[in-house]
Amino acid sequence: MGATGPAGADGSTGPAGPAGATGATGPAGATGAAGPTGATGPAGADGSTGPAGPTGATGPAGPALCSAEKWGVIGRNTSGTPNAVNRVGPDGRSSTSNPAADVPPPYGIGSLGIIVGDGTDKIAFGNETNFAELPINDLTTLKYWVYAGTNSMSGVSLPGINIEADPNVGSVDDTTLVYLPDSSISPSAPAVRLPNTWQQYDASAAGSKWYATGATGSLINCTLITPCSFADLKTALPDAVITYSLGFSKSSGNAFIGAVDGLQVNNTVYDFEPYGVRKTTP
Repeated sequence: MGATGPAGADGSTGPAGPAGATGATGPAGATGAAGPTGATGPAGADGSTGPAGPTGATGPAGPALCSAEKWGVIGRNTSGTPNAVNRVGPDGRSSTSNPAADVPPPYGIGSLGIIVGDGTDKIAFGNETNFAELPINDLTTLKYWVYAGTNSMSGVSLPGINIEADPNVGSVDDTTLVYLPDSSISPSAPAVRLPNTWQQYDASAAGSKWYATGATGSLINCTLITPCSFADLKTALPDAVITYSLGFSKSSGNAFIGAVDGLQVNNTVYDFEPYGVRKTTP
């Protein structure tokens, strides 16, 4: 066999064959990072109002803003320039060494403030309606509280109780029955009188000192000079009745700055408050 001759030149490229079939889809790639939060859209329209809920329980009544109780200054028994006004406080001190006033009035938050100068000043503050025609012998309890705003009780005369009455003895038709707190002794009065605090006086208890003004006092031997107890006063005046008034009085002479509160007449307490006088129970 003879030798192989040289390779011939490449022929031209033939036309492309048809595309092959599409391969299968590859697996999904990993999730990309979250994009930034978009801007808040506009608020939607308000929804319709829902139905009203049930009515709540009624709360406790608040304090009255005024009082219909008929207490006030008795002008015909008052002279000079004294003062009596319903007020807040005063708070007393629990001891003479306590700088803080932390003992409130015996009832509520207020009292009847009384200011009487020395000399001819005097004041009467009472009720000229409620007690008319009440028999004196029907009075079983007469108590009240006093606050003396002073640093010493020396020379201090406290407010007492006055009852204008028809004695129904003798020839006169009127007298005033006067309780003397300064002359009364325990248990009618505190064994030790203290300043700047509240103390109770029981004008109907043993140790009380009373007198009747005018001819009645002399007739029953119960005068300012020779006072008698409330029990003896009632015995001596079995048919006496209240006429014009029952209330507090501060006579002329020594000055007084302080307050009274919690006047108890039988089973009713008259509580003096900034807005007036309210009735309560002991």
